[in-house]
Amino acid sequence: MDLRHKAGLGEARAATMQAVVLVVACDDDEASTSMLNALLKREVFTEGEHVESSPTYLKGRVRVWSRSGFHLDQDHLDRRWTDATGEAVEDVLFLSKHAAASGRPCLTVHPIGVPHLDPDETPPYGGQAGDAPPPSPRLAAFWRALQRHADDERIPEFEVSLEVTHHGPWQQGPAAFLEVGSTAATWTHAGAAEVWADVLLDVLRLELEGERAPSGPSHVPVLVTLGGGHYAPRGNAMAGHDGALLGHMLANHSLPFSRLEDGRVEGRWSHAVDAAIEATRAAHPGRTVVISFDRKSFRGWERRALSEHLEAKGIDVVDSAKHASMLRDA
Repeated sequence: MDLRHKAGLGEARAATMQAVVLVVACDDDEASTSMLNALLKREVFTEGEHVESSPTYLKGRVRVWSRSGFHLDQDHLDRRWTDATGEAVEDVLFLSKHAAASGRPCLTVHPIGVPHLDPDETPPYGGQAGDAPPPSPRLAAFWRALQRHADDERIPEFEVSLEVTHHGPWQQGPAAFLEVGSTAATWTHAGAAEVWADVLLDVLRLELEGERAPSGPSHVPVLVTLGGGHYAPRGNAMAGHDGALLGHMLANHSLPFSRLEDGRVEGRWSHAVDAAIEATRAAHPGRTVVISFDRKSFRGWERRALSEHLEAKGIDVVDSAKHASMLRDA
């Protein structure tokens, strides 16, 4: 259904409307369904028109879209929402389960993309090979809100963590996944769903009133992290500071290096780094991007290649102390 006709939303009106934040749930995902139910139980949202035959819920500048299927094949949802409703989308937040062999109960948040893959590859878990959507500009805010629930009595067995950039789907606009992990035993955990409902209503409190959250001082840089493991240890520590802004995070496995016999360094690592930087800039227009990387996770020649590449691009490399001082100075 094209709601521009039913709701009287033409192109002229769409051009003047404030953009919306789109929260997406998929009914074949147990955790997603549980999180959606907890959110709707708060009776904050009113029911809207169906979009692509799927129910929607509305409040202020926030839209909740309950869709069929799974998240990883839901490409271009930002554009599809705009095409159907005339509303521009500034951020897409996917409610999802997290699966891990460890089986540890956890609540996680992460940006999406597969920038390290060759464009000719077929991504095994969705996305567009060799690229990454902009990370949600609210990524650090969600992380800090989640940290405030680390000792919540409703989730005593759960850990909270960022995850590095990975998997699909693909879209042009900013996105993040908000997840409950890591097995069927915890995907429908009531306390985990309630905590996520609290976090969403907290982080989006101004948007729910139709307002726009302040972006913070313009000279606060956006942090991109390189190296380390899947659960983003550098991002966890550095983005936990008040006022910090966080972009893409690439683990070592998303930075494929190779060295030729003559010492030249090749591989998809430089493309992945460039794609992460450019996507992060797109999410935070006009802001400076800084890089922090886990030196111990790289071999010496890899560190040198990274440092030379970033220097050539004019990107500052900062450690945790320098990053903290930049936030204080701001």
